[in-house]
Order: sequence, then structure tokens, then C-alpha cells
Amino acid sequence: MIMKIDFDLSEQEIFNSIGNGKIMVLATCSENRVTARNMSCVVIDKLIYFQTDKTFLKYQQILENPNIALCVDNIQIEGIAKIKKHPFDEENKKFLSTFEKSYKSSFDKYSKMKNEVVVEIVPTLITIWKYQDGQPFRDFLDISKKQAYRGIYNANL
Repeated sequence: MIMKIDFDLSEQEIFNSIGNGKIMVLATCSENRVTARNMSCVVIDKLIYFQTDKTFLKYQQILENPNIALCVDNIQIEGIAKIKKHPFDEENKKFLSTFEKSYKSSFDKYSKMKNEVVVEIVPTLITIWKYQDGQPFRDFLDISKKQAYRGIYNANL
């Protein structure tokens, strides 16, 4: 069974759950090779950011295929990645201050390295598992269409 739910309310609930900074699993893929790793992510204006080194596989995979997936707790996010400039570039001021507050140690160790870049994720679809009275269901947020719906999960069907 699928029913429409309030998009704005669901989106706000999900981003409140994620907060300003969370370790998320990032999955990338190119040339039929899928890889995943934990990333220190921050959320700014409903966009997700992290920084990485230009010599890493994930960077090359994103250049070749910007479609990515993130997972944190019971939330799955599909999105489009965009490579930005160095963390200390003027365009990344908000990222830099949020990242420093959320991950001071990583900020101190990595943000000034010359090969670092910021990656911006524009979410396209967010799915979250929930339970009500023991019944599992998923909320789906189609960000591009600004639509949300709930699908009741019934393993007996």
C-alpha cells in the first residue's frame, strides 16, 4: 500500500535526524566497480558535503559517474555529486566553518592539504525505514519532484 505524505514535513524530519554533521557511507561506481567508504559529511541548506583528495579512487569515480549513494542509520540517499574547489576557496566558506565545527581533528589534519577538494551532493531520492505499532514502512522523498509517499512493507505478500 502506498500513500502520499507531506513532503516538507518529511524532508525537515529527515534533515533534522541527520543534523549538521554525520559519518555516512558513500558508494560510488565507475567501470562496473562499486566501492563504499565512511565519509565525514556535513549538511548545509539540504545539500550534503564532504572533502576528499584528488588522488583517491572515489574522486575519479565521481568524475566518471556523478551518481552516488549515501547511507546513514536507517536513511538511504541517492544523489548527484559535484566536485567543487579546495576547502579554503572562497566558494566553500560555509562548508569550511561547518566542517571545522563538526570534525575538528579531520579539519586540522586534511583541509589544508593541496589535493583536497570539496564534493557537493544534491539529493535526488531519500528513503527512510520507520516503524509504527511494530509495522515496518518506508518513506520516500522524491526531491526533484518535491513529492513524498509512504510504502507499507508486508513480507507476507
